[in-house]
Amino acid sequence: MATKSEIVTAFAPCRIAFAGGGTDLPAYAERYGGAVLSAAVSLGARVRVRPLDIRTVALILDDFEIRADYGDPAEILNDPRAEVSLVGRTLAELRPAGGVEITVRTGLPPGSGLGASGAVGVAVAYALHVFAGRRPAKEEVAEAASVIEIEKLGRPIGRQDQYAAAFGGLNYFRFDGDGVSHEPVNFPASKRRDFERHFMLFFSGRRRDSAEVLTGQRARVAAGDRQTVEALHRMKELAGEMRAAVTEADWPRFGEHMQQAWLAKREVSARVADEKTAATCARARELGAWAVKVTGAGAGGFYLVMAPPPAQDGVATYLEGEGFKRYDFGFDYDGVRALDDEV
Repeated sequence: MATKSEIVTAFAPCRIAFAGGGTDLPAYAERYGGAVLSAAVSLGARVRVRPLDIRTVALILDDFEIRADYGDPAEILNDPRAEVSLVGRTLAELRPAGGVEITVRTGLPPGSGLGASGAVGVAVAYALHVFAGRRPAKEEVAEAASVIEIEKLGRPIGRQDQYAAAFGGLNYFRFDGDGVSHEPVNFPASKRRDFERHFMLFFSGRRRDSAEVLTGQRARVAAGDRQTVEALHRMKELAGEMRAAVTEADWPRFGEHMQQAWLAKREVSARVADEKTAATCARARELGAWAVKVTGAGAGGFYLVMAPPPAQDGVATYLEGEGFKRYDFGFDYDGVRALDDEV
């Protein structure tokens, strides 16, 4: 049986994107160049790799209540379940030696808009590398996980989730045909704490299929749809303006830009926010929030609220009264890493 020292546990954080999400999709980024301002958060993916005495693969996906056994990693590619595809493809690509049991857990509702699949891909890849005795560079893991999701699995996404999960922290990412550039936004620890306490995160209880939203966006960008492209240009511009607001510790200005970025995102697709979503966001702002947005591709999932601390109780009471569940979180500045504890 495996000893504790042979077991590898890795963690990769999810992310909240403040502005620019969608400009990282290849259809836009390779033509115009994209930019995203995002922060990694303490919510994320834990992956445990445990050696087995027999040459088999046991896959445990806690979020989906799935347990499956395979004679060889390559067999996972024949599993028709969409929930298995990301971990299965990563396993098949990296092919661990001998038998392994892999357990994956995020503790988050699937399709919630925090980039959980990107965090899972990064955490699985990193854990398998460490299990094989390697300590890969964070950029290497981010790029490998991106290639698996975008090129191998054909998902209509960009690279922001994987890079945020790998690097951690508050970052300004640029995306173009040459790759990804990573520019950390650094400011004093005291300012960090003050910045973080302006944010709240709530789960709406509504899950969404981001692929539908992003597939439509990709098609409109490829067709040169003016409204879509101009909205994405504005979101990219706001990502840069928000970075400047952070470095100047101007939180109200950051909130104003964050709200503008959300309104621009709603111009990208009518599916991003229905009438109920728009009304909920508007009421939260009436109660004192500076900005309210749906995370990820929109259309449900988590709502990110930026509000001055004196207004937060009122906003939280309203959203919880509407059936929303608040999630406590902090920012994560370490990115993907191996842990001493198990899943």
